[in-house]
Amino acid sequence: MQKKMLVFIALAVLSLPSGKVTAVFSQTTVREALQTVRWIAYPEHGRPVDATVAFELQQTLAPQAELLPVNPASALPKGSVIRIGIADEPLAGSAAEVSGDRDWLFFRLTASGNGELVTSKPHLLYALFCQVRDNWLQKPVSQFNNGKRLRSNFSWLRGEDGIFATKKRFVRGYDPEGSIKELARMGCSSVVVNALSTPFSLETGPPGEIYYRFYVSAPDLDQFVETEFNKGTYPPEYLEANFNFLKKQAALAIKYGLTPGLYICDPRTVPESLLQRYPYLRGARVDHPFRSFRPRYTLTLGHPLVRWHYAEMLRKIMHEIPEISFIQTFLNDSGSGFEYTSRLYPGRNGGAYVVREWSTQAEFEQAAAKNIIRYYRLLRNVGRKINPEFHIIAGLFAIPEEEPLVLAGMDKGIDLQVSPRVQEKPEKRMQEQALLQRGSRLFSNTSAKGCLVLGIPAPWWTYDKLGALLDNDLDKIIISVDPPSLAPRDVNREVVAGYQLGLVENLEAYLKSIADDWVGAEHAAKLVDIWRDTDTAVRNAPNVPLYGTSWAFEMYRFWVRPYAPDIDKIPESQRRYYENYLMATFNNPHRVDFAADVMWKLISIEQAEQIVQQYDAKLKPNLQNAITKAEQLLTEIPGSDSARAGVAALRDRLLAARCYFRSLRNIGAWIAGVHGYLEAENELEKQTRLKMVREMIEDEMQNAKDLLALWRRTKVQFIPIASQGETWHLYGENLGELIENKISLMRQHKDDLPYIDPDFMWRMPPEHKYLEKKYLRTREMQR
Repeated sequence: MQKKMLVFIALAVLSLPSGKVTAVFSQTTVREALQTVRWIAYPEHGRPVDATVAFELQQTLAPQAELLPVNPASALPKGSVIRIGIADEPLAGSAAEVSGDRDWLFFRLTASGNGELVTSKPHLLYALFCQVRDNWLQKPVSQFNNGKRLRSNFSWLRGEDGIFATKKRFVRGYDPEGSIKELARMGCSSVVVNALSTPFSLETGPPGEIYYRFYVSAPDLDQFVETEFNKGTYPPEYLEANFNFLKKQAALAIKYGLTPGLYICDPRTVPESLLQRYPYLRGARVDHPFRSFRPRYTLTLGHPLVRWHYAEMLRKIMHEIPEISFIQTFLNDSGSGFEYTSRLYPGRNGGAYVVREWSTQAEFEQAAAKNIIRYYRLLRNVGRKINPEFHIIAGLFAIPEEEPLVLAGMDKGIDLQVSPRVQEKPEKRMQEQALLQRGSRLFSNTSAKGCLVLGIPAPWWTYDKLGALLDNDLDKIIISVDPPSLAPRDVNREVVAGYQLGLVENLEAYLKSIADDWVGAEHAAKLVDIWRDTDTAVRNAPNVPLYGTSWAFEMYRFWVRPYAPDIDKIPESQRRYYENYLMATFNNPHRVDFAADVMWKLISIEQAEQIVQQYDAKLKPNLQNAITKAEQLLTEIPGSDSARAGVAALRDRLLAARCYFRSLRNIGAWIAGVHGYLEAENELEKQTRLKMVREMIEDEMQNAKDLLALWRRTKVQFIPIASQGETWHLYGENLGELIENKISLMRQHKDDLPYIDPDFMWRMPPEHKYLEKKYLRTREMQR
């Protein structure tokens, strides 16, 4: 029946005078033209993304068309055929002749249903389809008769949603395929896929230790496969589950045209059982002595057997997943590190095969660097035998002493991750230029997240950062975004997509068009105005060392722990509800002092005062303006309007962001007040600091009440929530109860005088606490 109707329409059109025929076709939209497509052709033996796009095109825009897998010898049928492919595939046609340094996307369509979707690289094909589906359907098809080309700005764009392959993988409401589809829509080229199949690794530690928790992050190769060397170290069921999950993650990425890769902290420590089997292959101690109670060691990469082991593990993984194209590494952290590098937490150390103990510091640096570059070359060479595009992206931030020597040994296939730079020392630029001449490439990173709270708009800030990267010749980028299943409407992601695909000619007009789509033309300007206020607030967020990072705020439990003037006055039994999940051992001064962590002094009184001042003067008023305007906009949008839910969700996210930034502000106030009180040199200053402490407590108590009310009222998931129970890096469904505990304890202890026990780090665990009086009583004599 549908075909008869199309024939009837065609005959009717052809019966019109020629001038009117032209007018009819010029008014035909892309959507209408797609309804005339009879065949959707794609390479039978092409990339998986070819079939993905062909299927989605049929399902969403051309249900009347038939899918047609084509082999090189096949002839395309005559008539209404739309071809899908990559430039190096048989169906690319004339689009493959597009030249230039940048990757491209090409869409052509006629009113009679002939056309093509072709891109220079696989990762852009799904993005092109989404552009047709989301933005071009209502446009006249005449605009696409001769084809429309887009050019991408970043040649390599790794998308990171903070969940897909991280320790936060098990989050309530998270949709992994939705995230991959969104990264592909944005024009991302790559994604990390190595997450564990369970919320926790199999690593353990002595009672009360927290170090085992780090092993769920950036897992090393030995969490997925084994060799003859380490066979039996981990249960086969554990390795099988992890490897199957790795393959599943990679297949999902490949389905949408993204290249999978690994992010690992390596060389990672290995279980002591393996070192007992090979005691002579013990490498460096790399754990943090204040966070661990038992030393952790790597294998020594100085021995050829260990290097074979790592090469064989990578070979096994890539034999099953040859599409893996990169390993991004970070060293000297999270239970990892190279032998004899100077910034290992326990200091320079290692096995017997790298350098002699009487060597000079320069010799240590040279030997450590040689060991590192030899390992990177090994992995590169193994990977390239399977995938010629394979490369290492080395993050060397943690080894400044050895970095120049490592850089000198890097060449093609061993690339460098650099910080987003505005100004850089000339010698650093010279080193990078030398790298480029040897075939290495530079990679950098940035964020399109407003803050820890999901879905906070900062579109101008995002756009400026992307532009600054390109202005500094950095076109290979790792970008952090919020996942669409947890933040469905995120203008920051739209800015990334628009920038990457070359769609933003005028940022103001681009943002206005997005707002038009989301709330309608009548309310668009007001939504953009809200975004402007939040953007200004985010730009002016104070720098809160460590705690203000995307990962530490939750692990230090600030939303549920009491901001008391003397935390130690709260009985340990009443603090256990949050200290069990705190990233601090029983004797870590951080438990009673927000300014400290292990033996680090994180924030000075002066820095703390600046945090408070910047929040009060710059962030707070702009964020409050945005909240007020969102509330006002809700009164203007009818209750039946679908846009209302989006604005209500944004309002709740902004309320959550205010609670988050306010808690950060009050960390500064706690440090400035409590430390200022303890260090005051006169009574007036002491009373001034005490007043600051009292005001901070009242403010944080009210902040906690606001957060609790929001948590109980809203259906918006404004932060990731663990789906299987609270963990050290995620709050759970019991967040409300924990906030209640915080409020109660602060109310009970708000009038205590400020105090921090200077001897806290010398404490013993509960079972040995009776010994404290004996040794602390004689401490003065022991000095």
